[in-house]
Amino acid sequence: MTDLEALEGQYPTGSERYFAEKLTRLKKRFPGSEHITENHSQSMQDLFVLSVLNGKRNGVYVEIGADRPRVINNTWLLESMYDWMGVSFEIDPIKVDYFNTIRRNKCICEDATAFDYKFLFKERNYPKQIDYLQLDCDPPQVTLQCLKSLPLEEYRFSVITFETDLYAGGYEVQKESWEIFMNLGYKRVAKNVCNEGNPYEDWWIDPSVVLEEDYLPYMIDDVEFSKIVLD
Repeated sequence: MTDLEALEGQYPTGSERYFAEKLTRLKKRFPGSEHITENHSQSMQDLFVLSVLNGKRNGVYVEIGADRPRVINNTWLLESMYDWMGVSFEIDPIKVDYFNTIRRNKCICEDATAFDYKFLFKERNYPKQIDYLQLDCDPPQVTLQCLKSLPLEEYRFSVITFETDLYAGGYEVQKESWEIFMNLGYKRVAKNVCNEGNPYEDWWIDPSVVLEEDYLPYMIDDVEFSKIVLD
């Protein structure tokens, strides 16, 4: 067993604490939620995406900072149970090689701060309204640079999770990301999503496509992730 395979066997403690009861505690049930038997995201981002998009099937995602293919991964559930297509980016070639032995939608090994996203989106005929964007790199300044590298004026994203790592000094990154998202008309649903008490991520939606009744239940700041997704 490789080191990566060993890691793949470990589910995040932040999620497994709530696993047994999460289906009965979801703030908003969505089609197919009764069949979900595992939570894969570190902080239930996958369930948040599916909740505000009403269990959408055949969606499209862009995952920047993929890390592992299943465990602590925000798109595995979308791909495996809801037939989403998409693309992932990871700079570590060992992780990319392993990822691509597991996943149908492949991972690209590139510097995500300098990638030509516009060319790829056009080549793959991605819709102008992409369903989910994950931005999660280290350090947070890299995550911000990835955001700036995207063709934000031509493509929009229905749901965005942006890792600020505020607890580790990401205040300036968070502040600048807010300016970018707000100027583009996005709405912040959850500020300073916490994992084990550490505020590290903001969650956004595009109010032009996500209904108010679908995102309002999740409007809350500075709390542990479970209090956002679960009752």
